Amino acid sequence: MKRRSVSITFSIFLAVGLLLLGISLVIWYNTAKYNKTAVKTTGTVVDLLAKSDRTFSPVVTYDDANGVKHRYISSFSSKPAGYKIGETVAMYYDPKNPDSAEIAGWQQYFGSLITGGLGFIFSVLGLGYFVVRKISHSRHEQLKQSGFLMHADIVSVDINRSVSVNNRHPFFIRCEGKDSLTGNISNFKSGFIWSDPTPLIGQDKKIDVYVDRNNPRKYYVDISGFEER
Repeated sequence: MKRRSVSITFSIFLAVGLLLLGISLVIWYNTAKYNKTAVKTTGTVVDLLAKSDRTFSPVVTYDDANGVKHRYISSFSSKPAGYKIGETVAMYYDPKNPDSAEIAGWQQYFGSLITGGLGFIFSVLGLGYFVVRKISHSRHEQLKQSGFLMHADIVSVDINRSVSVNNRHPFFIRCEGKDSLTGNISNFKSGFIWSDPTPLIGQDKKIDVYVDRNNPRKYYVDISGFEER
């Protein structure tokens, strides 16, 4: 898998997230607009309608401005039931069509909340990928400019099976290098590589590692030669 394919995947996540957020705002706006033009009244829960999934929807009766009684069955159901028989609830109904009604409250915005929540998750995943990549790139460039270069020996190529994108797991390189001044051997691990880098490893099995001069725990394993773009 090329890194560009991974970028496309997260771009789709971001696009879907923004679309869902837009739909959420439209649903929220339409609900708020309906409430401004609708007539507010009170109704009484007269029954609890059992659904096939063992949840319950309230059945409410209410009177319009002309005293005509109407019956409303909520599309929202829950378990346990969110209302009790005989309970009084606030209602909104369309003055042009009194049979069209809704129970006032957060349930009116349930669709908007669900859509917005999904949109937020997709947007965070999509945007987060590009933000993290940008920050990592800046840090790596800084290390390449100010860190000291170590020619490390490649120990192994492993797969991170805890991460998956499009049913593919990323590879990473384990390597070790010896400090020419202290003689200490340090172990390093590269970032993700989305294609098997094994065929591209040279005969000397060396790889460049840039290490922070003040903090050896900060380093960058240069995998630019192994990344397919």
